Amino acid sequence: MAMSMFRSKQRPEPLERPFVHADGCKILKNDPGVELEWSEVERGHFERICVCGRQDYYVPAAPRTQLDPLDPATGHHLGGCEFATATDPALLKVLLKVTEKDGGYWWVQCGSCAAGWQVPHYAESVG
Repeated sequence: MAMSMFRSKQRPEPLERPFVHADGCKILKNDPGVELEWSEVERGHFERICVCGRQDYYVPAAPRTQLDPLDPATGHHLGGCEFATATDPALLKVLLKVTEKDGGYWWVQCGSCAAGWQVPHYAESVG
């Protein structure tokens, strides 16, 4: 019997396929209708194990969108900053100081209000 958490429409196709047992599998011989359940070993890694073998499935990584540190949507200016709503790319390039940091993000600092904020290199999800 399949696990209830996999009953959604979004279940990846490889998780729907039956387990392919080896010839002479003792479990299959004793119970021809056996269905092995998937176990999530770690996030995105599923496995099912029989005495005759094992199958692994890794969920494909979601596509990621690279963020722009100069994009006004990623800004976190102080409330009184006169450039908080600025969208002119030339102005933002002069106003904002962008520093690359280890760990997958930029540190952005506004030259007007002295506020600073992090902008990750990639968005968590697309959509």
